[in-house]
Amino acid sequence: MTDPVAEAPILDQTIHTYDQDRFPFVRRVRDLVGGTDLARLDRDCAVHPAPGASDQATEAHTRFYAGFDGIRGLYHDFLRAHVLPLFSGEVCVQAVPTFRVAPPGGTAVSTFHRDADFRHQPGTVNFWLPLTPAFGTNTIWVESAPDRADYRPVTVVPGEFLQFDAINLRHGNRANDTGACRVSFDFRVIPRDRFRDTGLATVTSGTPMRIGAYYTVMAN
Repeated sequence: MTDPVAEAPILDQTIHTYDQDRFPFVRRVRDLVGGTDLARLDRDCAVHPAPGASDQATEAHTRFYAGFDGIRGLYHDFLRAHVLPLFSGEVCVQAVPTFRVAPPGGTAVSTFHRDADFRHQPGTVNFWLPLTPAFGTNTIWVESAPDRADYRPVTVVPGEFLQFDAINLRHGNRANDTGACRVSFDFRVIPRDRFRDTGLATVTSGTPMRIGAYYTVMAN
């Protein structure tokens, strides 16, 4: 008998494609973090956080954020080509995308959650761009509809990126038993006319979630 839950479509998710020759994120990020193969990044630098530390507190993350200015122009060009056309008018875009590594034997974000639970506001759209093949237990798992908890892996490869409703859909990561690092970055976008300055800051870094700090304004 067919399982209707297993065949139910995952709502509010779209996988887009982009030209890797025009937007060589894999090569540029590999150069930033000093690795020779991002899928084996754990061999080139520390990717496991210390016990009790944030998943952002690794050598790989430090290298990415310290060198981000070197790819900021590429990021903005990508936004203008592939993200801004999905909206009308001005949008608030995450100024520095969030870098993630799911190393073998570890996770990127293990707690299944909605971004609404972490101070992010309604109207936010999430974009997730893998820099290595994302599959099985090294990828992101997302429920098909709010509160359904029927988490499924999203298979995405370099040259593709995922758009999804992380505000309302719970998502997270499994312990990575694939033997390959999953390296990715993600960012949030809010239409300018829906943005509200809540006065709040991000839970992990304490960055104020306002324009000029966490967000920058861009337009088509």
